Amino acid sequence: MDSLERADLSLTFMGPDAAHPERLTRGLKAGEVRLLSRGADGDGALALTPADAQEAREVGAALAKLARELKATSVQVTATDHAAALAAAILAAAWQDRRYKGSGEENAAQLQVGGLDAAASAHVRGVSAGVTFARELVSAPANHLNPATLAKEAQTLGAHGLSVEVWDGGAIEARGMGLLAAVAAGSATGPRLIRLTLSARGEVQRVIALVGKGITFDTGGYSLKNPQGMYGMKNDMGGAGAVLGAMRALAELKADVPEGTEVRAYVAAAENMVGPHAMRPGDVYRAANGKTVEVTNTDAEGRLVLADALAVACDEGATELVDLATLTGVKVAALGNDVAALFSSDAALAARLKAGAQAAGELLWELPLHQPYLKAFQKNTVADLKNSDMQPAGGSIKAALFLQQFVTRPWAHLDIAGNAAKEDVATGWGVGTLVEYVLAR
Repeated sequence: MDSLERADLSLTFMGPDAAHPERLTRGLKAGEVRLLSRGADGDGALALTPADAQEAREVGAALAKLARELKATSVQVTATDHAAALAAAILAAAWQDRRYKGSGEENAAQLQVGGLDAAASAHVRGVSAGVTFARELVSAPANHLNPATLAKEAQTLGAHGLSVEVWDGGAIEARGMGLLAAVAAGSATGPRLIRLTLSARGEVQRVIALVGKGITFDTGGYSLKNPQGMYGMKNDMGGAGAVLGAMRALAELKADVPEGTEVRAYVAAAENMVGPHAMRPGDVYRAANGKTVEVTNTDAEGRLVLADALAVACDEGATELVDLATLTGVKVAALGNDVAALFSSDAALAARLKAGAQAAGELLWELPLHQPYLKAFQKNTVADLKNSDMQPAGGSIKAALFLQQFVTRPWAHLDIAGNAAKEDVATGWGVGTLVEYVLAR
């Protein structure tokens, strides 16, 4: 909200000359929000003035938690130099998916944050809309969201000015996308390639392709996951969710996209299931760029669908590509759930993504594309490549090297395994990074 007549909860910041009693502020830490007063006209809370954007995000998350505990439906925050980061954090922390609960939806809350001008407010709203869209997609159970229904959700973005095209199994096979078709062969739903375009203002000078892994559920196929590993695999389309969420946000912020920049999204959607037509270990399939791949592990399916989508994006004229995928479990072992892994064939592109992540408050760490590791995917196979050497050591690097074989332009890969959902709650990770990267001039 741009203004509120009355707030259930108001947050003020304590500066060096604050007159609050010491007994109420003793031990107050950066990023902490403390409840000071309760009354019929609303409750009051206090925090230290954020020193940087990260502290503002911590304050925002803490304030959202307090508002939920107090059941406050309107929240007001006094001005701060980091108002945009604080507002975005409040909106993110306040989100809950109640679509599948018997009690239904909660009442919408109202938020007013001082220090936001019209442009900053529009930016926060746009990115928040994209993050929410991504979280709703990733949070949806697999019996509600499959490749066909994911495509229908993507088509709703046409109302926001995006061009949306969906290829079904026949079109995918006709285009030669044998890897995407193979991954989906065990599912009754079949594959979809979802293609969205945000047209450029003026003559097209740059075409950014955002490519998302859209495995709406991953059983592992015949290389079956164990029960513990299979639960939560509705989140295996976190990359697709981030890409679609970013397009939702960019549609709202189209006026801020640099002139001459066209943005395209490619989502390779499939269910990795077991069935009479499912791919088997040892099967060989041909990708959209003509390379052949021997499937040694049907649970290494994400790289297969991404490979076809990347090849098609390059063939259609992308000048730079970024893919996002919940790709490898060993990425979580290396970097945990807070930090995503970045691989890139182009130093300038990597630098722009790092800057975008920093602006969005998301964490990236670049890992090397160590080319000798690719040999593990090239030896002892009847095809051009294997999709796995069945060895976890260096697995994230080897997966990135596999993807690199299907790109011909500057490219970056973000492995967001562990980032897309924390404690079974979808995060929308990656939307902010992609939006800031695209909008940077």
